[in-house]
Amino acid sequence: MSNKSLIAVWGSPNSGKTVTTVKLAQAFAAQKQNVLVLCCDALCPSVSTIAPQGAAKHHSLGELLSLASLTQEDLLRYALPLDVSPHIAFLGYKKGDNTFTYASYNRERAVDLLTLARHLADVVLVDCSSFLSVDLLSTVALELADHVIRLHSCDLKSLMFYASYLPLVTDARFRRASTLSVMSNVKLGQGSREYSQVFGGIQVMLPHVPDLEQQAANARLLEDCSGKEATAYSKALKLILEQCHHGEHPVSASSERKISSHSFPRIAHLLQQLWPKHRGDKQ
Repeated sequence: MSNKSLIAVWGSPNSGKTVTTVKLAQAFAAQKQNVLVLCCDALCPSVSTIAPQGAAKHHSLGELLSLASLTQEDLLRYALPLDVSPHIAFLGYKKGDNTFTYASYNRERAVDLLTLARHLADVVLVDCSSFLSVDLLSTVALELADHVIRLHSCDLKSLMFYASYLPLVTDARFRRASTLSVMSNVKLGQGSREYSQVFGGIQVMLPHVPDLEQQAANARLLEDCSGKEATAYSKALKLILEQCHHGEHPVSASSERKISSHSFPRIAHLLQQLWPKHRGDKQ
């Protein structure tokens, strides 16, 4: 993989975007690559839950985007470095911020921010907001990314989210990136095979890790995980890194299976299979 890579992590709500972004940042940092993580979601700022020790000295991404002009020095001044890793820094919104806290910005400002970020770090990881209609920076990141990691969940809400959102990202401006479809937080007995068939094109399965769930709940995501599930998770994460190293070619619209109106018969069939399991009925 060439230096200065921009990787956008996007998916349905609660699909594990932030958790996956943080663990990817740690994996890249373990390879001695400098990583800048952009946490785009102003509706639910996450930096304080990832690195609570640095929250007091953390500057807001919203304030950075509102500056009269942007320079690399501004990004360095606003970025939050980590004591636990000299190779990772974060930019995100502060606790208490919302979409109305700062002045609005335009597409040119978002492009400037991402361009400057690419010059500062070997890898820029963008933790995108699920709802692109309310977050311009996430939308522009998907347009400019070298790789998009698209996270799916084994639940019906994720299916419905993609049925609505995938038609919005079929425009040509989103087609320059290679796309990696990942099923996230997969638990035993969750019907992952059935969901994969409906989503189509799933390339990696990230298993559910109880220790990782506890880390997210207790603001300890920067710690290492342990246990058998963590080993399987690390192997799946390694596959994602390998795809980012070698997946240079975008997924074409013709080859990518999308959730569209034609997928609803498959969704209905999936409902028939899964509802008895959720109710505890005999098959």
